Amino acid sequence: MAKHTCAICGAEVGLVSEQKLADGNFICRKVCSKKCLKIFDKVEATLDSVNSHIEQVDFGTKAWNQIFVPLTKTKVKEEKLKYFGRNGALCVSPSTGLVAVTENRYKIFIFGKSTLACVYRLADLYGYEYESEEVKNSDGKTETKHFCVLLFHNTPGLYQVRLELRTSAEYNDMVKYFDTQFGIQKTLGNIKNTWKQQINAAKAVAGAVKAVKDGTVDEAVAENTIDALDTMQYGDRTEWIAKADAALAKVAK
Repeated sequence: MAKHTCAICGAEVGLVSEQKLADGNFICRKVCSKKCLKIFDKVEATLDSVNSHIEQVDFGTKAWNQIFVPLTKTKVKEEKLKYFGRNGALCVSPSTGLVAVTENRYKIFIFGKSTLACVYRLADLYGYEYESEEVKNSDGKTETKHFCVLLFHNTPGLYQVRLELRTSAEYNDMVKYFDTQFGIQKTLGNIKNTWKQQINAAKAVAGAVKAVKDGTVDEAVAENTIDALDTMQYGDRTEWIAKADAALAKVAK
């Protein structure tokens, strides 16, 4: 039986101890594969994406311990964490502009708990779509499982997260929460802000069209137009970016 070498640590691996990647490389299940979150699809991954994800988890776990864990004990209302998903696997910190996807691991049953995490800027969350699937439970009965697929931009490693939810109603709560944070919820209280964004986008588009006609269009005009359209659709995330970057800059390597 052919033996292979782990492309990360160099260990010799066989059929049982190896994980084959999409690009034909192999990694060991005993050490390197366990550095990834379980929701990371290694079958479809390449060696580059696995390495990026391992770095992502390494830094994210440090950020989790240094930023999120202390906030679990805060009594300040504005610093309270918001949890979604089964076992609270998705944790949002609005005071730092960060969001964490966590995975608990245990050495023996429920003992020796440790937490791995991927930490993202909340500003990079650009998609949250609902999915469901029918599965057979232990009694042989069909039940529906609910998921939210989160898509993060500007993210090497795990950028698409399929988060299992407790109920379908929890998805609606998530949408309302994130839309409110980004200022894109279509409510009476937000209508002034939304209208302002639409006006700015319309002005930017009009300016771009005029520049094309005049033959003076340049990268700055095009960039401003794209930014205005993004703000109208996704909300203004400038403050979220600044807040998250300031928090991440303090994470000890």
